[in-house]
Amino acid sequence: MGFLDFLWLALGIGSLLVAAALCLVLRRLHRVLVVLEDTLLAADEAIREVTPEVRDGLGNVNDIAGGVNLALRVGGEGAVRLGRAAATSYHEVSLSTRAALHGMKVGVRSLVRTLLAGPEERPTGGQPDGK
Repeated sequence: MGFLDFLWLALGIGSLLVAAALCLVLRRLHRVLVVLEDTLLAADEAIREVTPEVRDGLGNVNDIAGGVNLALRVGGEGAVRLGRAAATSYHEVSLSTRAALHGMKVGVRSLVRTLLAGPEERPTGGQPDGK
């Protein structure tokens, strides 16, 4: 056996060792990727379950904000009417005051109705209700 034959034998054994090490590394990587895939699938499923609830919650917040805006707008208009009427006669002041109070009452009733409505009665703010 010559020197050249020894080099070929060493090269073959080295190649086998590198291939064995590479197989071990790839098996370990496969296990890590399987665990990562399971984790990502579980997270995706959890997100899909929570998304409609969050969307409905945002729709409810939109509805509440709309009710508050309506109450403020009606109350503001009534206050403006009341301010204008302060310079006019008592009768006109009385009518304007009643109109302002009625507007505020309607706005507050709308807000309370929105806040106290059950989940099936509550509007979804133009968003899908997840059913």
